[in-house]
Amino acid sequence: MKKGIVLVATGVVLITIIVLLFQLFSPKNQAERAVENFYEYEQAGVYSLSWELFHPFMQEKMDKTEYLQVRGELFMGYLGTEDFSFSLEKTKKLKDWAMDETSNSFAVVYRVQVNQQFKGDFGNFTIVQYVYATEVDGQWRILWNYNG
Repeated sequence: MKKGIVLVATGVVLITIIVLLFQLFSPKNQAERAVENFYEYEQAGVYSLSWELFHPFMQEKMDKTEYLQVRGELFMGYLGTEDFSFSLEKTKKLKDWAMDETSNSFAVVYRVQVNQQFKGDFGNFTIVQYVYATEVDGQWRILWNYNG
């Protein structure tokens, strides 16, 4: 009887571990982690690393030197704040999504709602942006929406 209970308990533990590992390494979680990494770099002001997480289409669209200069000016100069906090909200799997009218569509992307909270010279405010992540050569990369 005890041997049966031990076997059942072992089975339950193994199944739980497998389910947790599957969820941890699921495409949805990997996409969310890429978006989280992107905004952690942005939060730390390490824009060169956040730019590296862009999908090659985004890197073509936005010159690295220009991005490094403008992104820092956006927060400190235009918005009158030195830092921000952020949260990731609703994540949704999309099929056949395109970054803009001229780009090829991606078979699968994950859309992640990002809320950036700022406290600055112009008061407290939140910017809500949908950020897209897709896998390229085994790496998850970030895209922004430029559709009209």
